Order: sequence, then structure tokens, then C-alpha cells
Amino acid sequence: MTESLSTTVVSILGDRYPIRSDADPAYLHELARYVEAKINSVSSRAKLPSPLKAEVLASILIADEYFNEKKKNIHIEQKLLELSEMLETALAGTDQEKALP
Repeated sequence: MTESLSTTVVSILGDRYPIRSDADPAYLHELARYVEAKINSVSSRAKLPSPLKAEVLASILIADEYFNEKKKNIHIEQKLLELSEMLETALAGTDQEKALP
């Protein structure tokens, strides 16, 4: 079953962007505020010749955050798998002890 798409208009730095998505409009507005805050942060820290440069640098920062979180998630998943295997091994040992006469 497919969810219906709706259009949500978000504003970033005074420009309006219609986004067609099945995501919650409040979430899309939150994303837009986050992007705008990143752009403003870059703009306030560096004198850049054009707004586009601030937008591109903000995009790179956001991509960096994403990739760092993705690496953390991979590490957590690996650790979870290791712990799960250790638990299964421990439980299998307990079952074998119970089976002994």
C-alpha cells in the first residue's frame, strides 16, 4: 500500500521550496530550519563572496554530520551483533548443562 504524497512549502532564507513527500510537514519544516541555521552559521563565521558558497559549505557540513552518524551506527550495529552472538553462545552453554544427566 502506498502512502499519499502531499506538498509542503518550506522557507529557507526567505525562499520558498515546495516539497512533495509523505513525511510529516512538521518534520519537513524542522529540516528546513536546520538547513537555514547551518547556512547562517557558515555565513556568520566566514566572509564569502556569494550566498551560494555558504549554502554549499553548509551542505558539506550537513553531509559530514550524516556520514559521521552513519559510521557510529555501523559501529553500534557491529557491537550489538557481537553481544548477541556472545549471549547466544552463553545460552547454548546453559542449555547443554541442563541436558546433562
